[in-house]
Order: sequence, then structure tokens, then C-alpha cells
Amino acid sequence: MRPLHTVDQIRRGEAPLLAAQHHPDELMRAAAAEVAAAAAGMLDPVPGARVLLLVGSGGNGGDALYAGAALAAAGARVTAALLTEAPQPRAAAALAAAGGRLRPAGELTGADLQEVDLAVDGVVGIGGAGALREPAARLVAGLAAAGAPVLAVDIPSGVAADTGVAAAGAGDLPGHVTAAATITFGGLRRAHALAPACGRVILADIALAAAGGRPAMGLAESLAGVRVADDAAPAVLIEALADPVPLPDLEPGPEEDKYSGGVLGLLAGSEAYPGAGVLAARAAVAATPAMVRVVGPVRAEVIRDRPEVVGHPDLASCGRVRAWAVGPGRGTGPAAVAELAALLDRAEPVLADADAVSILAAEPGLRAAWRARADRGRVGVLTPHAGEFRRLAAALRAEGHGIPDPEEGRIAAAAALAAATGSTVLLKGWATVIAAPGGAATVVRAGSSWAATPGSGDVLTGLAGAHLARTGDPGTLPAAAVIHAVAAKLAARTPAGEAPASAGGIAAALREATAAVAARGRAAMAQ
Repeated sequence: MRPLHTVDQIRRGEAPLLAAQHHPDELMRAAAAEVAAAAAGMLDPVPGARVLLLVGSGGNGGDALYAGAALAAAGARVTAALLTEAPQPRAAAALAAAGGRLRPAGELTGADLQEVDLAVDGVVGIGGAGALREPAARLVAGLAAAGAPVLAVDIPSGVAADTGVAAAGAGDLPGHVTAAATITFGGLRRAHALAPACGRVILADIALAAAGGRPAMGLAESLAGVRVADDAAPAVLIEALADPVPLPDLEPGPEEDKYSGGVLGLLAGSEAYPGAGVLAARAAVAATPAMVRVVGPVRAEVIRDRPEVVGHPDLASCGRVRAWAVGPGRGTGPAAVAELAALLDRAEPVLADADAVSILAAEPGLRAAWRARADRGRVGVLTPHAGEFRRLAAALRAEGHGIPDPEEGRIAAAAALAAATGSTVLLKGWATVIAAPGGAATVVRAGSSWAATPGSGDVLTGLAGAHLARTGDPGTLPAAAVIHAVAAKLAARTPAGEAPASAGGIAAALREATAAVAARGRAAMAQ
């Protein structure tokens, strides 16, 4: 779990280091050394490799030039494509002295780009905004056509550092760089968690060496001080396939029984969509040692598939539960509206997904009831995909709430919906964002896209609902998202390699995924 920083935080973290430099470009040279090391790792070998630097006027352009000088000194053939008439002067001189070439970007041809083994993106930095302009867009398009990998410095040009939004291009030209890898310094920017265009993210610290009685100063340490001083709601990243994550204690205690472990009440599936109920129930049964109760018209189909489940015709006949999960495949007709209204009168935590989110978007009275529950301290969780999010956000905007679209920034959008509803919001996607009403956000990056298949969200509902029933705490949602992502990766395995996974396969892999995530956590604690 690693913190994600805003541009403002990065600027404030860099400021004391820039002020303490004893030599011109000292911090830039430190960053460039890391860029050169990352580039060398992408070249095999460095001597004779053809490297193209895309150089703007800012600090990232200087990083690229100094890195190019180091690569040229190691035997690479380095050309700087100058996108400015005023590149960083000392960095440009260093490249020329090392044997690199500096050429106006407009002079480069398609033939020049065909020969590139690696490009280094130093067009703009974290302060850049908007799409690539000519001739940068043309060069980036040519590099992509030639299959040349790109190493981005700090952030791919054309990607907004605070939101991860990648600018669209004009016509056939790209609006942003799509990097094979991005190297950044001191701490992650929010875009590193949200933007696939970053590729593999390499995090390196940079520091000023001790000098004149001054201790060494590192950017990572400076950023930690900024975070403490801000005392603001944090945003953090979890890599689902790599990072340890706290799991709820799922093993029953010596005195526990099928009720005490946290019974889930599941309202999923309908005559039109029975599979949603089956998939959600499969996931819930795999996720909890406690009872799962299924309410409604598809209970017979669910029980045939999972005989462990207890079925009930309606809410009135349902026994005690610890939490509810409602919505997948349920429909949005009068019966579903009445059912959700009755559910909101109950005190137990409620996780609303899919059709239940759409009902909240369409029914002002139920939106008010949902918010009233939150104001009384009752737990609510919303788990929309982008389309469901937009429907609910539009209704709330009409009531005066400022909620941005996810395409304008997924963290800000999820946080705004959480604040407006008093709920924890899990915004599904390749980078799932989980935002608490107080503003804290966790980004769970899946590490693969195998979960992008019909019914996968139903599986997540059953899994997350079971964890919520076990603990009563929406803080378990990141663990559920991680297990879901790991299960999707496991479900894609075949003896010959990976292949598309179905939602049923993801549900079947949940137990192994849970064990794998738990083992990862134990290994981290033992270190």
C-alpha cells in the first residue's frame, strides 16, 4: 500500500531540495541518473542502442538530456529531438559533450523513427495540461507505428498527473504518450495508479548528497513530511497481484456457529436474470463460513446450484442477517423498488449494486432514505460501474451536489459521490477506486483485465457482501477487490497459458485467491 500524491504535494516536497542545491541542476542530475538506469534496463545491450529523446523546455526535458548524456557515454547512439528552441542549456551541453546529437524535432523523418530502440519522453512534466501538439504528436505516432518502446519521465506527456485522464488526439494523431514504463521520483502521482498509459511504474528516490554539514536530503522523506503536514484524507494504491492487504479474520472461532460468523442476506437475480443470483451466491458461499440467505424468485435455482444456501420467498420471511447485498439482476420495476424501500428501513449494513444503484438514481425518496440511514450511523456501500455511477451522479447533481464524471478523475468522482450519499463507494474498473465518506480513497489496480466479463460484478457483490456481513466494516472492501482481481487472474490459467475466464470461473477461484492473499499477508508480517 503506497501513498498517491497530488501535483501540489510533489511541488511542496521538491521545494526544500531545490532551495538547498549546492550545484546547478543537482536535483535534475540525480533524477537523470535514475532515468538512465531505467533506460539501460530496457536496452540490451546499451552500446550501439539507438535512443531518441523527446525534449521539451521544462525539467523533464532536462532530465532526458542528462540521462541521454549518460547513455551516450556508455556507448548508445543518442539523438535529442528538440521540441523547444530553449532546452535546458547545461543539460543540452552535457549531451553534446558526450557525443549525442541535438536536432529540431521537425527535421526527423519516419525513417529516423524506424531505427529507434528506445524513446525517452521528456516533453512535459506533471504540470503539463492538454493534448500533445505538433510536432510531438507526429513523433509519438511514428514511434508507435515503428514499435519503439517509450520510457516516460515522471508522467507520460498528455496524461494529467492528478486525475490520470489521458488527452484525446486530433484526427489520426495521439493526444498522449503510451509508455512501456514510467519512472518517477520520491512518491507516486495519482495518475500512476489510474492511467494504463503509464505502463510499468518505476519508483526511485532522489536526494541531494550531504555537503557542508548538511545531511543528505531525499524527496521521499520530504514528501512524507508534506503528507503529515497536510493532515488530509489520503489516497493510496494497492497492487492486487503483489501487495499485502489486511484480510478480515475468516476462520470461525471455537465458539462460533453458522449464525455468529455473519449471515449475509442476498437479494440478487430475477426471473429474467437468474444467473446474477447464482453467481453472487456462489461467491458469497466461497467467501464466508457463515450462512447465506437468498431472498426472492430465483432461490430455487440458487439452492440447486449451492445447497448450502437457505432460501426465502421475501424479506418478511427472512431470518436474521448481519448485512444485505442487493441489486445484481434484480430489475428496476415496482417490486424491486418496494423491496429496496423495505430494506432501507432495516438497521443492518446494506451494499447496493447494479439495479439497486439505478433505482436510487430514479427514486428521489429512496435517495433521501439512503442518506437518512447514513446520517443515523447506518452503514451503506455503493458498488457502481461507470454507467450506474453516472446515472446516480446525474440525479444528485440535479439536487445541488457537485460530482464530477469518472472520466474527469476517478478518485475525485468517487470521493464526491461518497460525500453526497454518506456511503462508501466502490467504483469498479481496471483501477477500482474505493472512497470513504470522509474522503480517504484506495485505488486497487487489478494487474490484469480478465475480470472484464459478464457476471464478474455479481461475483464481487457476493464476495464483498459476505465480508461486510462478517465484519460490519466497509474497510474490508479493498481486500474483497484484491481477492476478486487475484481470482480473475487464477481463473485465466490454463496448462498452455492464460485464456479468457468466465464469471463462474472467477467465483470458483475465490477460495484459492483468498488463501493466496492471506499467505502474502503472513509473509509480509514475517519479514
